[in-house]
Amino acid sequence: MTVVDEFQPAPGTDDVDDVDMRHLRYFLAVVRAGTVSAAAQELHISQPSLSQQIRRLERRVGAPLFHRSSRGVELTAGGRAFLHGVRDIPGRLRSAIAAAAPAPADLPVGICHGVPAEVLAEIQCGLTGRGARPDGTEGGPAPRLTMRSVHSASQLELLQHGELAFGVVRIPIDAPGLVLATVWDEPLGVVLHAGHPLAARPALTWADLAAQRLLWFDTGCAPGYAEAVLSRLAALGWQPEVHPMDHDQEALFVHALQSTPDLVALRPQPSVHGYPQLTWRPLPPHGAPRERLALAALDGGPHARTLRRVAAARYWPVGH
Repeated sequence: MTVVDEFQPAPGTDDVDDVDMRHLRYFLAVVRAGTVSAAAQELHISQPSLSQQIRRLERRVGAPLFHRSSRGVELTAGGRAFLHGVRDIPGRLRSAIAAAAPAPADLPVGICHGVPAEVLAEIQCGLTGRGARPDGTEGGPAPRLTMRSVHSASQLELLQHGELAFGVVRIPIDAPGLVLATVWDEPLGVVLHAGHPLAARPALTWADLAAQRLLWFDTGCAPGYAEAVLSRLAALGWQPEVHPMDHDQEALFVHALQSTPDLVALRPQPSVHGYPQLTWRPLPPHGAPRERLALAALDGGPHARTLRRVAAARYWPVGH
């Protein structure tokens, strides 16, 4: 009986077309996420389907690309070599299409959690209202924006790979190589449920907050911003016990504040408009931390030129 290896020799020029962009995108997502389940969540497909597509890619390449374990996946030697050769392909292809196509560009934009609707509207107006082309020249049809949820900490790599044209991130962020234009800058205040014992007070002191726990997001989503805010609070005299949760789930956010007597949150005042069950109070004065959201693009690329021009027109402060 002849035993046939699952992995066949690497494809030649005649059958390399069997490896398509979808498989490269799936492969890069698994590399970034470190687990198939996390990559499937990012890609909005099922885990079994993603696993099947990765196995299909490995068969077409002719070698295993990942070591699989209970902790996740790691690249094999062949996987590292494959990554080195393909990691820039999505970005180069997007740039080539943007340079060649006269039709409106489709610009993918990553959005970190909890971005207010007015910020998205400001970005939409800025990037599409003037008909800016992706190469930074004037005129032509306006680009189309496709927005999807991506943590601030993950956006640099997606921008580098060309999977995002722009990102919306909380700053400060440790991401060298980005151009950042601040589109939102608001002071943080205390969010309480209307039935909270402190909600009736017109102003709060640090002594009032000393016994309160802080409903906070997963610090891994925006570590630079989280560290800056918590460090500033500590300097002002409040070192709260942090209670992390997914703030994108607004119903859970409101429920947590309602059901836990000693729990408060931090948000800018405009972020709680439309929630009659919530009360907002300013933090004590003298340097309260702020929430800043920035539109980001990879420095040196065509989208950075677009960002700088739009930022100048709309008076968005630009930095790195």
